[in-house]
Amino acid sequence: MLGILIPQESALAGSGAPFKLPYRAGHAHTITQTPGSGYSHNDGYNRHAVDFAMPQGTPIVASAAGTVYYEGWSTGGGIMALIDHGNNRCSQYAHLSTTIVNRGQWVAQGQHIGASGATGNVTGPHLHWNVVYCDSQLSREIPNTVETGTNYPTGTAPVSQNRLSTGLPGADGERVSDFSGDGAADVLGIAANGDFWYYPHNLSGLSTPVKIGIGWANFKHVMAADWSGDGAADVLGVDSSGRMLYYPNNSYKLSGYTQIGNGWAAFKHVMAADWSGDGAADVL
Repeated sequence: MLGILIPQESALAGSGAPFKLPYRAGHAHTITQTPGSGYSHNDGYNRHAVDFAMPQGTPIVASAAGTVYYEGWSTGGGIMALIDHGNNRCSQYAHLSTTIVNRGQWVAQGQHIGASGATGNVTGPHLHWNVVYCDSQLSREIPNTVETGTNYPTGTAPVSQNRLSTGLPGADGERVSDFSGDGAADVLGIAANGDFWYYPHNLSGLSTPVKIGIGWANFKHVMAADWSGDGAADVLGVDSSGRMLYYPNNSYKLSGYTQIGNGWAAFKHVMAADWSGDGAADVL
């Protein structure tokens, strides 16, 4: 079957473009399918879509501000989110492993909305990104971004400029307690039995908690801190022997720890704070 050719007259990138790339600023991901590709981007639902290869669990962010029109399972697209930008125009994010937003929720440009995956009809982990009509999900237009305009050559890896503004209400400029990376502080808590719970802040209150760890009852100090500098809070803990352990935040789950200090057992209080003012958490 012949591919559909999409005109590229508006291919030049520009600061006035309405969208930014759907992954975090400074990151680059290879384009594996471009608009009009003869492989699968040649029908009414996909002809303007762009596919980016990326590892499962890569943070996906909103290309523009809007209201979550849909999040959940879709036939073929797997776990998907649609963000309504007005006038029946939605940005589409498909084949996700998870979403962290709710239908009807307002999101800012650059806000973390989910993680990439391989759900639905796929041959491997990637993000399927498009601009569609909200009500029908028919492909509407090629996304016009600040970084690339409407030009998405296969094999290229454009660098994103999509950064959440810390000037937004509720944004945590220190990134100390923002576990989801959406710009608002979340809550982490340890129950009496040592279970570690994550309570997402959905900008209107706390959502249903998720258990992210066990066996934390004997830790002397536990704190959230963006130790890695990726925009989402990790966890630092001082165990009963005085070791300070760093647990990376890996798509809202804690990865295996790395010891980053010892001799902390005698400290009465330990906290994370951006003492240096550089936007990354320090330890006091």
